Amino acid sequence: MTSSITALRRALARPAVWVSLIWLIGISVACAMASVLAPIDPLEQDLSNSFSGPGARHWLGSDELGRDIFSRLLHGGGGLLLTALIPVGVSLLLAVPGGLLAGYLSGWVDTASTFVVDILFALPGLVVVLAIAAVTDNNLIVMAISFGVLTSGAVFRVVRTSTAAARELPYVDAALVSRLSRPRILARHILPNVTGPLIAQAVVQYSGTFLFLTSLSFLGLGFSPETPSWGQMTLDAANNLDQHPWLMVPVGFALTATVLALNLVGNALLEAVSGHRRPSQLPDPRRPVPDVPADGVAPPGPASASASDAVLTVDRLHVCYPGQDGSERAVVRDVSFQLQRGEVFGLVGESGSGKTTTALSILGLVSQPGRVTSGRVLLQGEDLLRLNEAQLRKVRGSRIGLVAQEPMAALDPSFTVGSQLDEMICLHRRVRRREARQIALDLLARVGMPDPAAVAGRYPHQLSGGIAQRVAIALALSGEPDVLVADEPTAALDVTVQAEIIDLLLHLREESSLTLLLVTHDLGVVADICDRVAVMSDGRLIEEGTTEAVLLSPAQEYTRTLVAATPRLPVEAGQERSWG
Repeated sequence: MTSSITALRRALARPAVWVSLIWLIGISVACAMASVLAPIDPLEQDLSNSFSGPGARHWLGSDELGRDIFSRLLHGGGGLLLTALIPVGVSLLLAVPGGLLAGYLSGWVDTASTFVVDILFALPGLVVVLAIAAVTDNNLIVMAISFGVLTSGAVFRVVRTSTAAARELPYVDAALVSRLSRPRILARHILPNVTGPLIAQAVVQYSGTFLFLTSLSFLGLGFSPETPSWGQMTLDAANNLDQHPWLMVPVGFALTATVLALNLVGNALLEAVSGHRRPSQLPDPRRPVPDVPADGVAPPGPASASASDAVLTVDRLHVCYPGQDGSERAVVRDVSFQLQRGEVFGLVGESGSGKTTTALSILGLVSQPGRVTSGRVLLQGEDLLRLNEAQLRKVRGSRIGLVAQEPMAALDPSFTVGSQLDEMICLHRRVRRREARQIALDLLARVGMPDPAAVAGRYPHQLSGGIAQRVAIALALSGEPDVLVADEPTAALDVTVQAEIIDLLLHLREESSLTLLLVTHDLGVVADICDRVAVMSDGRLIEEGTTEAVLLSPAQEYTRTLVAATPRLPVEAGQERSWG
């Protein structure tokens, strides 16, 4: 329950959510008090005032029959808002018990329940509701209940997934050992963990239901033609749009604002409970970084931002994640280094040393709930940590590129390689599609594709690992960046392909003076490609220097341990020993 409450609080902290909630509460209260706020009868006709604009008597004007738009808006909205609760309630009544049992018991119960849900997803909802409307003589309640049954599958999947995850928690095992009954375990230990995702899904479902009922009203189904409803008002406005466009403004604004507000709240809740939203990377001066002792290791001094040939400068970077007790745990501490133009700079360390987090911080891509708490990242003198998300999007790809460890993560499986390259090139270089395709083919040839046209026509699943990595590099180069961040670019490849990718990166550096930040744990790759190297351990940069100096004469014990752990080929008699 605590995690659900925390997620809800996180969602409510967003200004857009507050604005949406204020609108939803306001429109709900206004519709509930329609008889007080809009005393004019929504069915009262005044043909002498048809299509009148906003005035003292009719605040939002009148329709073709002289009926007050403001009154019809409030009276019509209340019916929709209340009726939309019926399908959501039906979905919850069916899906919550079913999802809890399927996720907890698994086995044949899960199989049978999932089979039924798959059938519900396969049914065309609108067609089924239209058929029910014909059979039940346009009975709104029956149609709403039917729609709730049809849409219960989405809630079922959320509850089932959350229950299956909660079933593996230690305190659930403890409850089983204590021989608590299944109903008690489900109600006391499982259900609280489902609450957050369930509320988020319910809000999203309510938004879709509200829009669906409005569509039915627009089609003349469910709601009586004499009864005011937003769908009927939208239809009337559409019929008179050419001569009297004002009719569409009040109902269009109310409908759009309500659906948008519901979607914003629902999506914010979904992001909060799933942890997908990335917070701002701007350092927060109100929350200082914990003073973590350096364990006797003296990190390199701060990077100087005044160096004329420094393309990228990382200066005293700190990245923190919240601990379970509410305190912040620094995972990157006081890291400073510089990249010169045309240089290959290696950032090495074992898994968990903070090297990938450091690289992602440079691009403003630290995953939630981590955040950059202090420091500077200067790209040609511009502090990237001071940019907002819109400004960062203009920097990513065009000035600094990223090659991910898993090449398939950079490729969309739904589109061909050529179309993805075309899109990136059009975005960053502002060229037409035909010109973009030629640039894409040139890029594929540049990264070593023997038949660029054939590769451009393939989907990602049709590519081998080496070709996929070359395509990922081409995507990263599509915006002509000055700096390329490569996060373990050879980790998922075999030795032969690794050598090809290393040669490719070196060729690109020589060809275009590309500055490369190479994040890796492979000292063999570092020895082959890097000009300088920095070693990270426990979030700190403990040693930095030329590749030869660091690998052949390491100053720190940790670096010596890394070097000693790396396999080396034996040296034959008469040969000079070198690293690697």
